[in-house]
Amino acid sequence: MISLVLNVILSIFGFWKILIQYQFDQMTMRNLVIIGISILFIFSCDKNIDPNVQAAFGTNPEYSWVFPEEEIRIIRIKVGAENWEKIQRDMEMRTARKFGSQMAIPGVTPLQATNLDAVPGDPIYVMADVQQGQTFWKKVGFRLKGNASLSSSWRSGIYKFPFKLQFDEFEDEHKEVKNQRFYGFRELSFSPSFGDNTFMKEKLLTSLFRKNDVLACKVANYRVYVDFGQGSKYCGVYQVIEAVAEHLVQNQTGKIAGNVYKPESSFQNFNLTLFEKQNNKLQADYTDVKQLISILNNPNRLTNRLQWKKNLESIFDVKGFLRYLAVNNTVGNWDGYGQITHNYFLANIDGKLNYIPYDLNLSFQMKGGNNRTALTFDMKEVGNQWPLIRFLIDDPEYYTFYRTAVKNFINTSFNPQILSEYLKKHKAILEPNFIGSEVEKPPYSHLSNSANFSKSITDLEKYINERYSAALVFIKN
Repeated sequence: MISLVLNVILSIFGFWKILIQYQFDQMTMRNLVIIGISILFIFSCDKNIDPNVQAAFGTNPEYSWVFPEEEIRIIRIKVGAENWEKIQRDMEMRTARKFGSQMAIPGVTPLQATNLDAVPGDPIYVMADVQQGQTFWKKVGFRLKGNASLSSSWRSGIYKFPFKLQFDEFEDEHKEVKNQRFYGFRELSFSPSFGDNTFMKEKLLTSLFRKNDVLACKVANYRVYVDFGQGSKYCGVYQVIEAVAEHLVQNQTGKIAGNVYKPESSFQNFNLTLFEKQNNKLQADYTDVKQLISILNNPNRLTNRLQWKKNLESIFDVKGFLRYLAVNNTVGNWDGYGQITHNYFLANIDGKLNYIPYDLNLSFQMKGGNNRTALTFDMKEVGNQWPLIRFLIDDPEYYTFYRTAVKNFINTSFNPQILSEYLKKHKAILEPNFIGSEVEKPPYSHLSNSANFSKSITDLEKYINERYSAALVFIKN
């Protein structure tokens, strides 16, 4: 026992040479043992002594664990009745509607919203407890999020809300959760697959983007249980998405991100309120995005195109955006830039802003809400009100690069046979969640019938083949 204690002390503090130098003259064996036992006790109480706990609470992002490719993890969240009441009062103030009601509350005026906001502003955070396996995170920030998906869930009385977890949200009031992390991640977004009965579109498309050198979030499927004060309820399969401003850039490029924005802009002009900063919030520096908009809309694109392109490429990853368009237009997505002014981020990497697509649950569709349609391959329908597309595609060199990117995409990762295997494999992974005794169903799911899961995957495979054929026609013409 004495030998073990000594080895622990020596290995921890690196005292070999020191102890030899002093020849144990300064410390008796008995004192060493006492100190050693004390150190062992202290470290045994420290959660970092267990490698599994160290990973769970540590700052190193455990991507392979949080975002497994072929596994569905289970997470349990306890919100509680008191916090559910707070959420309801907050949402009633924002929407003037009670949970589960399509009718406005008499005498209540909802908060003012922008044209894009179905739910005005950001809902409040409340404290929740989170459990994953045998590990618990206390006092975690939980808030509802989303736009159409949140509004629809609220009015329909569906508890399968889109929501966000922020693990150190309450660190100012509760020092014990300062810098609390979930396997290295401060924040995770939970998407309920609203409008996507395959439960895989977000994960599939982000994967396709990354394979084609477009930055995109990592995504994984989780089974989610939530207690809103009536006991733990199974809310079904969610797609869990990483926060863009946290580790994404460093993980995918090896570089540190500068400013990260979540815009709601068409890029026709700069309006500070339309470029929400995700980091560096105390620094009122918007120089990079101001410069992008100024260069993009400069009249010299018509009089000195070479100089305009040189200036543009100095501040914006043009080729990355053209590769994004190639993937996005092949897949079909009516819920992105060119139709609406949100669902993307901008991240400054080495002085260049990079376009990062986001919120992709309504992709793999050519038509959608409010009579919006996905962009065509040639994008002739896109007007000057969308300068980031129109002005780039008007340039012959950029348009040629875009067409080549479409060709490369369908010749590699958008091959129907490869994608058929992907759908087959992931259907097998997901399917056990839609058969048997515990399946998600209303009011804890947007899935009206579990049979819709299999049918949606069959429809998706057919759609992919149609888009592949359409892409072939485009590149041949």
